[in-house]
Amino acid sequence: MMSRESEDDDQITDLEVSHAEMRAMLWGRQREKSVSDNSVSSKADDQVTSHRAERAASLSEEWKELKRLRSTEGQSENLNMGQHKTQSKLSVWKNFIALCTGLMFAFMSFLPLRNIQTSIFPEYYLGTISLGLIYGSFVIGCVVSPWLVQNARPKGLILFSLISHVFYVTSNLFPSVWTLLPMSVVFGFLQAPLWSVQELLIGSYGTSYSSITGIRIERSIHQFQSVFVVFCHSAQIFGNLIQSVTLRFDENYTHAKVSAYETHISTCNSSLCGDSIHTSYDETFGEKILRYFVEDFDRPDYLQILKLLYLWLACCSVILIGCCLRKPDIIINKRKTPFWDKIFDVLSFFRTRTFLMLGLLMVFTGMQQAIVISDVTKMYGTDTLGMGMIGYLMMCYGTSQLAMLLVIEKLQKRLKSVFFVLQGFLVTQGLLLVLYIWEPHSDSVYSILGFMSLWGALDAVWQSQVQGILVSSAVRKEPAVICYRVCQGLGLCAVFFSSMVLTLLYKVCLIGSTLVLGVIGYLIMEVSNNPVTPIENRAFNV
Repeated sequence: MMSRESEDDDQITDLEVSHAEMRAMLWGRQREKSVSDNSVSSKADDQVTSHRAERAASLSEEWKELKRLRSTEGQSENLNMGQHKTQSKLSVWKNFIALCTGLMFAFMSFLPLRNIQTSIFPEYYLGTISLGLIYGSFVIGCVVSPWLVQNARPKGLILFSLISHVFYVTSNLFPSVWTLLPMSVVFGFLQAPLWSVQELLIGSYGTSYSSITGIRIERSIHQFQSVFVVFCHSAQIFGNLIQSVTLRFDENYTHAKVSAYETHISTCNSSLCGDSIHTSYDETFGEKILRYFVEDFDRPDYLQILKLLYLWLACCSVILIGCCLRKPDIIINKRKTPFWDKIFDVLSFFRTRTFLMLGLLMVFTGMQQAIVISDVTKMYGTDTLGMGMIGYLMMCYGTSQLAMLLVIEKLQKRLKSVFFVLQGFLVTQGLLLVLYIWEPHSDSVYSILGFMSLWGALDAVWQSQVQGILVSSAVRKEPAVICYRVCQGLGLCAVFFSSMVLTLLYKVCLIGSTLVLGVIGYLIMEVSNNPVTPIENRAFNV
């Protein structure tokens, strides 16, 4: 008996095939044989006969049969395996490129429109409130996104998020308190699970590609992440390019005013609802709709045409993801966690020492983005060069951001994070000072473009370093990344809502003090994690 088992073990070792694979192959061939032998019988008899097919008597006989089959058909099977690997690689890249392209179209429809919200909707701070609600609901969405991702289908979550892009752009076409603000809440909430799902998909594609090609999983995932980052920043570049090129056809794009037709924003004051600042026309319904896109039926409103282009991009993203992205195969733990347990699991990270040391620095990363979106674009774009130049300014911002990310990736192996943090601290304080004291003129185009490029490079430094320090310091990665997004959203909300009551000086002081306290906390954590060991005093020998 022992010799029989040892013989089976030797045969298992010699042939590198799993027991499950071997049984599946043999059972499939015997079932085909039994079906062909009883082809004359009825359908019911075929089913019974196929289930009663004889199997091999012992494990060793099964291995012998498998060896015989492999020896006769080894070449054809190797050829099929090679074709299967090629098809699998193409399938992974096809789904990944479809995901990146669809999200790029979606970001192209949102990011440039976000940059001009404070310029096109200045009345009653409608644009500022809209931005604040987007990131306020984004914070709530980040807290519940792990539970949503665990209990919903990935493709369904992506489609719901992209459909919210369509409705958000549509609300900008017909802006009012009752359209823009509710859609901002829904849009911001659905962006949180979108980012969580795309991270899972990139990890899944990297893992699948690693199993096919044999390269390390970390290298494979990093490769897919790098390509996705390029697509994301390309959305910032191309979307803003479309904005500036379209608004350039308007003769007023270099002026301080937003548009010659701003009379279609309905508002509601503190006491009476229903008041509006739009002009009523004695026209047909079709003419009223047409007036949203054509002024006096002679000169088109290029701002509305721009919004239509963004609406088209948002619809293209939904169609592309719906048609080209196959059902993703995500390798995750399928164990369901109750809703409140998942929420408490995420919130537990806010009690850790890592959060106490890096919390203010994470909040600052959102604050410095918000002041660029709400103040810098309006002061140096709309009020100085015209709204048509905002796209070119943000193009410089996005291009320098992408370039700095690539440079940091090369220098990260040679320089420590503390070097980038201290350099970023000094340059950011200088830019905040320049933002307050500098009053540019319309002929300072190149100076303003350089100023925006510096902001983009700094944003890349803070985003990469703070997130990298947080992930490397935290024991559990998922709650750490969610905490980072929550803090970033809180920083954005703080600046947007404070813009309604604070002047530029107070906002600059608020952001600068947050940066100082955040860097102090980081340095304390760095020193405590890497204590300096004193050198022992040795006797002096002559």
